[in-house]
Order: sequence, then structure tokens, then C-alpha cells
Amino acid sequence: MDSRLPLLTVDTVIFPGLVLPIPVTDVQGRAVVRDLVENGGELVCGALAVRDGYELGERVFRSLYGTGCAATISEITLDADDDGPVEVTLTGNRRFKVAELDGTGDYLVADVEWLDDDLGDDPLGTAMVAVKRFRKYAEAVSEISRPGLHLGDLPDDPSTLSYLMSAAMKLMTPDRQKLLEAADVTTRLAQLVGLIDNELAAITALPSLPAFDLISWSTLSPN
Repeated sequence: MDSRLPLLTVDTVIFPGLVLPIPVTDVQGRAVVRDLVENGGELVCGALAVRDGYELGERVFRSLYGTGCAATISEITLDADDDGPVEVTLTGNRRFKVAELDGTGDYLVADVEWLDDDLGDDPLGTAMVAVKRFRKYAEAVSEISRPGLHLGDLPDDPSTLSYLMSAAMKLMTPDRQKLLEAADVTTRLAQLVGLIDNELAAITALPSLPAFDLISWSTLSPN
């Protein structure tokens, strides 16, 4: 995979394996999709979550996180009026850290350093704890919201499992970003255990989470 990527700025965190429709309403994002299509080949970009931002005329200025996920565009929904993309479906591939940004063109381009998914000290043991907590979380969500959280079969691979649970939980962007940036799989799973405990406490205090399920997940290996 090329280490120089055109960037799509997104309002959520994309994880490896996650399949997600993303709106493309700004000029820079449309230019990214247009150039990828015109250049042919695989439609791969970098997805970076937005910290904050503002618009000035046709330009959008945003503060971005430094770690993101390469993603493949599998579907493009066009605007019937001007043929510009209004939504793309992204499938997360591999994590990266931005080494250098180039903003001289119509959109941001990043030179990236690819991040390996090291397992850490105890991925299997931590995964067992995380799965138990996650099933308890899913049961709690299903009790207060319909159709609730439908798990299905969870993957055995600790890395894939950590990303699936990260994507499935209803979290604020900073928490999701910390999960993406975790140094290794064991650390990410341990962070998930802590976040699940917090969510369970919140559900007990105020049971009002929305319903969601795990239908948008790719079998693609995160590596």
C-alpha cells in the first residue's frame, strides 16, 4: 500500500475492518473522490477524524487528529444535479500516523507511517475479559432499546475483536480515537474494558442508549 495518501476528513473514527457510509459535502472531499476515480486503480484514501473546524467560503479549515486509517472506497453515491459525490462507503484497512502534510493542492495529502498491530503482553487473556464485559454491555443495551445490539459470532482473533468492539460501542470521538491509537492489541482491549464499565454504569443511571447492531463489518483482515 502506498505511503502517500489523499485525505478525507471525517466526523468519526474509522477502524480497520469497519464498513461505513460517509457524507462528502465539502469541496476538498469531492476533489479527493474525483481524482481517485479519474486516476483509476484501487480507490484508497486516508481517513482522519476531525477535532474541530470551520468553513470560510468554499474552503473548510479543520484541526485533525494525527492518527488515522487507510480506507477503500467501495461505493459512491452521486448528486443527481451535478454528478458530485455526496456519500461514499469506506472500508477501513490499516492504521497510519501522519508524518507530513501537503496542503498545496486542492486537498490535503499525507505522507504516512504505517502502524503495526502488535499483540502486547496478554491479548488472549484480556480478550476473554473484554468479551465477557461486551456481552454484558450488549445485554444491557438490548434490555433498554429495540432491536438492541446484536452480536452474532465474535471473531477469535484478538486484533479483529478489538476493532469490532471499538466500532460497535457508542462512544465520543476522543474515546474512539484513543482506541485507534492504542499502542497494542492488549492495551486496546484493556481500554475497552474500562470504557464498557463506564457505559454500564451510565446505563444503570440513565438507560437511554439508541439501538444499533453490527451489520457494517468487513471480514477483511486489519493487516
